[in-house]
Amino acid sequence: MARTGPHRAGARLTAIAMLAVVAEVLLIPLGTYVAFSKLLVWVPATAALAVAVAAARTAAAGTDGPLRTFWRRTSTGIAAVLLAALSQIADITTHPYTGIPPVSARTLLCYVAGTSLVIAGLLRLPGGGSSWRQLTTAVLDVAVVAVTAGIAASQYMGWFNDRFGVSASAWWMNIAVLAIAVAGVVVVIKIMAARRSPVPRAALWWLAPLGLVGPLSTVLMTLLKPWPHLNGSAAVLPLVGLFATLAARAQWRQAPGRGTRARQPVDLPGHQRGSAIPLVAAGLTSVLVAIVFVRTGHLGAAQVAGTTLLLLLVVARQAVALAENSTLLDSVAHQAMHDELTGLYSRRYFTAAVAAATGTHTVVLIDLKEFRSINDGLGPAAGDALLVAFAGRLTALAGHHAVVARLGGDEFGVLVAGATDLTSRLVAANAEPLDAAGHDVLVEVSVGVAEGALDLYRQAEIALREAAAGTGGGLVRYDASLEQRLTRRATIAADLRRALHTGELYLLYQPIVELPHGRPIAVESLIRWRQPDGRIVSPADFIPVAEDTGLIVELGAWIIDTACAQAAAWRQRHGADALRSVAVNVSARQLLDPALPDVVAAALARHGVPAAQLTIEITETAVFAGGRALATVHALSRLGVSIALDDFGTGHSSLGLLRTCPVDAIKVDKSFVDGLGGTPQQEAIAIALTGIAETMGLRTVAEGVETAEQARRLFELGYRQAQGFHFARPLPAADIDAMLPDGGAAASRRRDRAA
Repeated sequence: MARTGPHRAGARLTAIAMLAVVAEVLLIPLGTYVAFSKLLVWVPATAALAVAVAAARTAAAGTDGPLRTFWRRTSTGIAAVLLAALSQIADITTHPYTGIPPVSARTLLCYVAGTSLVIAGLLRLPGGGSSWRQLTTAVLDVAVVAVTAGIAASQYMGWFNDRFGVSASAWWMNIAVLAIAVAGVVVVIKIMAARRSPVPRAALWWLAPLGLVGPLSTVLMTLLKPWPHLNGSAAVLPLVGLFATLAARAQWRQAPGRGTRARQPVDLPGHQRGSAIPLVAAGLTSVLVAIVFVRTGHLGAAQVAGTTLLLLLVVARQAVALAENSTLLDSVAHQAMHDELTGLYSRRYFTAAVAAATGTHTVVLIDLKEFRSINDGLGPAAGDALLVAFAGRLTALAGHHAVVARLGGDEFGVLVAGATDLTSRLVAANAEPLDAAGHDVLVEVSVGVAEGALDLYRQAEIALREAAAGTGGGLVRYDASLEQRLTRRATIAADLRRALHTGELYLLYQPIVELPHGRPIAVESLIRWRQPDGRIVSPADFIPVAEDTGLIVELGAWIIDTACAQAAAWRQRHGADALRSVAVNVSARQLLDPALPDVVAAALARHGVPAAQLTIEITETAVFAGGRALATVHALSRLGVSIALDDFGTGHSSLGLLRTCPVDAIKVDKSFVDGLGGTPQQEAIAIALTGIAETMGLRTVAEGVETAEQARRLFELGYRQAQGFHFARPLPAADIDAMLPDGGAAASRRRDRAA
């Protein structure tokens, strides 16, 4: 609502000002054919000025500081011009005339006062600091405009004296006209000289043409002399009101509501501050001098001297501009080779430095683990602060002779001559948290290292990729075996993409049973891959590849659809009560896909499976930092599907996660089940987890049960659901069918219950 009031009022004021200009434009030519009251042409003029006063006051009311002062002075100046127009109406109604309409000293004084107030407001605007080159350029621009205005003024003075003579009234009129012209020149100068301005540039440019109003009014006075009921001042004053209103409108558009009072000044880059204006001024002056020479056959001393000075100023200005452009090019080159956020070298510089290195060097590539989760959870400002802090730590550890670069995102690179112990020092330093906008963050890194003389960057990238995949505890040094692994991963990725469309993938289902009797009540879907030659590819080999390549999103959608189709088939054959749920595992990468809830909803609808019969299993690590992944889990929960935390107790374990994440079940990791039957300390976590789950109303599933003794002890501790090889290995769907009750018997039981 803050935007509605001022913008509607501004639109109305702008429309009224435009109507006043249109009315004046129609009245002037009409008056050359039809005589009417001398006051009629003044109605649009005074109306437009009154609108401009209201518009400027509205702009002042929506700002503060220098902006409010400027718009208040502008409104007062326009009000003085309105008073001058009313005074001029009194002049023409009380003093009879047959030629040029009379203009009293009182009227001229009001015009000059109004103009002076606008100039004062402009001069008081802050302009921001500048370099010496920018200041020199601004001074030369001002000089060019001033000389151009002087040449035009000298020509205007000659024309004015020919038309109006050198009487006292003509002298005062000339002063008023030149004062108005000076106002326009001041506006142009202010735009060029100001490096930073709180006033929108559009507003200043709308005020600039007002300098032409004075000279234009005197020209129109001579042209309209045969028609005493018309007036040159009245003809141009509606334009004053319209331009001032449009300037105020530019201010409203920048400040959409009163909440923008503290808006910072807007940068006016040097190359945008009017670098073409000196050339335009020189061109206009050349045209003016040419016209004078053609009409008179000679040039006066003022025109010759002014033109010569103008050309010298333009040449000097362009020389300074070239020097400034050279500095700008150096700055651009520096920015191209440096990272804007951290100040480190850029990827372009780093790769060039590695390629140019001779002799033995070490390239270290570093990737921050879980940076995306930190950035999503704490916000972009904290993410940027973390990158800057890590860049400072890395620079200090690498030393002055190393090339340290930010390669993009959360990846960094270091080039060091010879061997280095940087990696060990970095790991030790990362035990201390970094400050990220007020948050203490412990940084885990993946590090790839390559030593030698050739192809170091590519080798370090291969090592980093292995480190990021979890190989080597986060630190991998390049060796030839990595090439073989890389080739194998590339082959797996290509084959997996093919397998998605050729039916090589299939699902197995591991039962989840009810204790103590072991009756299957649910199943977990597990992906398997049999290649055309019959060889089985382990999920441990192809799932990480799917994660790295992004194929996990398409693969996950296939798993969800296939599991829902099988759940529908079991419901049809064995009844709705045969299995409580079918579970599918969803990776961290899938949770970052905002389309995942739609994929699940579409699969459920396509196969007619109730949402409650599908369980989505996620890991603690995937949602620990919150952000987009946690938002996706909430969206899935709103669909009605169950959410289970898989491998609970082994990831970023936090009991607070059970409150922030919409969890329905926890699956206790096998490592805690293995401790059953041992010491009380070994059983403590398993006992605590089932107590917490019961208190919070969550289901608990014990994973990895391999013996009857473990199953018995779990039941004694309060566990009612379990899963593991003791009960069944992952099985084809047909084997699960054999474990479920007969569909006809299930239907008969339902009919009996209904009866």
